[in-house]
Amino acid sequence: MVQKIKVWDSAVRFFHWVMVLLVAGLWYSGSEGYIALHQLFAYSLTSLIIARVGWGIWGSETARFSKFAATPRAAVSYLRHAKPVVGHNPASSYMIFTLLGLLSLQIISGLATFDNSYMSDGPLVAMLPASWVDLASTVHKYNIDVILILTTIHVFFALWHSWRHDNVIKALFTGNTTNNNARQPTMRSSWSFFVLLLTLLLLLYYWQGRVLVALL
Repeated sequence: MVQKIKVWDSAVRFFHWVMVLLVAGLWYSGSEGYIALHQLFAYSLTSLIIARVGWGIWGSETARFSKFAATPRAAVSYLRHAKPVVGHNPASSYMIFTLLGLLSLQIISGLATFDNSYMSDGPLVAMLPASWVDLASTVHKYNIDVILILTTIHVFFALWHSWRHDNVIKALFTGNTTNNNARQPTMRSSWSFFVLLLTLLLLLYYWQGRVLVALL
């Protein structure tokens, strides 16, 4: 029997779509030289990723990393015989962890990036040796290209999966999916995710945000 089940909580859905907007905003603001806005977006993304890591530890069943981490064999097997699943599939888990890791690397390298402009200096530039700053600046410059390439691949396969199997894109908007005789995953209220996110935003904006807002 086909039944509608809740698969994504509000924390996961909020994280996913706001992250998409922030990455797009970071790419555009960085390319156009809107450095103050770029850094504000970066601190927002930092808060969002940290909150998501926390939610990946104590959140809803489908949000927890321990529930969708998969072995390489399981990922390859899924790609060979794809089918609808409740939550993240074994192959997508590798893309998720990779993108989270690369986005974290982009943020950390950005904190130590120097670009011949006082406004664009990361807050850690003055604390680090010049060789580290040069390395961070290089990583920050090229890592974004890797992120954009992998994001394009991720979007392509999400569209393909939605067409061939189940509409994962729609589910990330509504939170619901349909599956034959699937068990309803355990959902948790998302309030702690949003409290943590707001706390992190306030701390980071207190640290750097006030100066950046004045530069807008």
